[in-house]
Amino acid sequence: MTRPHAWSLSNRSLERGIISFPVTQLRRALSKWSTVWLQSATYVRWGLGVVRRAPGLYLLIAVVYATPALLAGFLPVLLPAPALWRQALTVVLPWITILLGAVVVMVAVGYHARGRSIDLARATSVAVGWVPRYLWTNVHTSLIFWAPVGLVFAARSWQEGALPLMVVPEVVVDALWWLVIAGLALYLHTRTLLAPFLAVHADLPGTLAALEAWRLGGQHFSICLATLIVGSLPVGLPLGLLAFGVLRLSGDGQGAAPDLAWALIQAVRPVLIAALYSLYRDLWDADQARQRAQGGLRVPLLVRAVLALTQPLPKLGRWE
Repeated sequence: MTRPHAWSLSNRSLERGIISFPVTQLRRALSKWSTVWLQSATYVRWGLGVVRRAPGLYLLIAVVYATPALLAGFLPVLLPAPALWRQALTVVLPWITILLGAVVVMVAVGYHARGRSIDLARATSVAVGWVPRYLWTNVHTSLIFWAPVGLVFAARSWQEGALPLMVVPEVVVDALWWLVIAGLALYLHTRTLLAPFLAVHADLPGTLAALEAWRLGGQHFSICLATLIVGSLPVGLPLGLLAFGVLRLSGDGQGAAPDLAWALIQAVRPVLIAALYSLYRDLWDADQARQRAQGGLRVPLLVRAVLALTQPLPKLGRWE
């Protein structure tokens, strides 16, 4: 009678172990992510603190640099007659918001993080010098983003023509594809999230900034993703709902949606960029200390070749 009893006890212990294993793993994962969300909220509070140092300046930056994108979006409505100069303005104006608007916020945050004051004119003049570096960095991150996303779009088009799924409703297939595309886009954007900060604030060449951002974004993916989401919510959520309502009410406003989206992004940038700046400083400072202890940064051969090609380009950005 002893052996069956011992076996039953062992069997029950094994069953409890098998059942408790996924529960333990789930608890650890939930604990980790709760810590990550709390830490990201700390970065966002720091970002709000930076914005509160000069709320008028950041509001002015948001308004001034959101205006070009808004004008581009509603120019066809304001001036319906087709003209070459209007088409040129429609193309050029959004890029003022996309490029210069982002760098101006980065410059203002950089000055305030160093305990220095700055106004709109000074922030703009300093930002103009950093725009080429910012643009060159975005060339790299755009390739990293659009190459995989473009392949998924191509795969979707191929599946739709070559392998139509008759059994599964089309709306379900479309939803699954868009879920894959959105997840991939969010992953790639998170991996390169810190590239502009490394290019402008850490003064790394664009190629190296993209490489280091990819590495840091992989090592610290969860906190980068959480800070991106939490940092976008305070301004992005209410303004996004407002913009959605405006587009729904205006039947002819669908063409202005991309430009309206860039104006919304510009409004989100002050708090988000300030929060991400704090995250960047924590991760980069710790990584720099580790690299110094290990003998410096190892740059891949291909990256060194690109850096050698772009080395003769003048450096226009200056913080002083």
